[in-house]
Amino acid sequence: MPQLRTTSARALTVLGLGASARYPAAPAAQVSLDLATLHAAALSASRGAGDSTDAPYVLISIVSGNGRSTTMEMPATGHYTIHLDQALGSTPITKLDIAPGDTVRILFSVLENNTLADNELPVATATTRTLTEQQPRFGAPAANVVTPALAPLTSTGAHWLGSASVLLSNLDGKLVWGAFDCVQSCKVLSSPAKDGGSEVDAGGASGVVELSGSSATYHMKVSAKRT
Repeated sequence: MPQLRTTSARALTVLGLGASARYPAAPAAQVSLDLATLHAAALSASRGAGDSTDAPYVLISIVSGNGRSTTMEMPATGHYTIHLDQALGSTPITKLDIAPGDTVRILFSVLENNTLADNELPVATATTRTLTEQQPRFGAPAANVVTPALAPLTSTGAHWLGSASVLLSNLDGKLVWGAFDCVQSCKVLSSPAKDGGSEVDAGGASGVVELSGSSATYHMKVSAKRT
């Protein structure tokens, strides 16, 4: 099972979020987050004759309202290898403890490069820092914010296939999937977020986006389950 490269840092405190004092009796919501599917319906732009596979990887930024952030890369070492119409199996991402009144934004950026880069995780960390600084409104990340953060990779040959984000909140002990937003080269195909949000229980919830950057067509399914 592929591992994750991870860094954690104390992020900036965000006023108006992380208001756990409003819900003193509610428990923390323990959540299992998974990359349920990564499917290549069309490969990214060819780099030359004989280029018949993609080498995708996923940079993940997790920013919470209580002032904490985490950065991950999947897989932890190397890149995945994927053929046309191949789907990667479900892979655990992380487990989250979301405090009462807190909200967590998870940004997924899928890139592809057949050359490994030493700065992939540092770039993910810089993206996380950018999202943390953007947090006062805690809205969906904008493409014009994420684009410069990923520029050290895309400017040296990485294909950016697309980005999407998930919003999870603990509302008085009720875990809510509040949004599944597209950020770049993305279309939401299915989402549990509707009418202000959908509760996530032990049965779990999932959403699917289509990513279409760099001539590719990928389907990414993300799932969350309360544990």
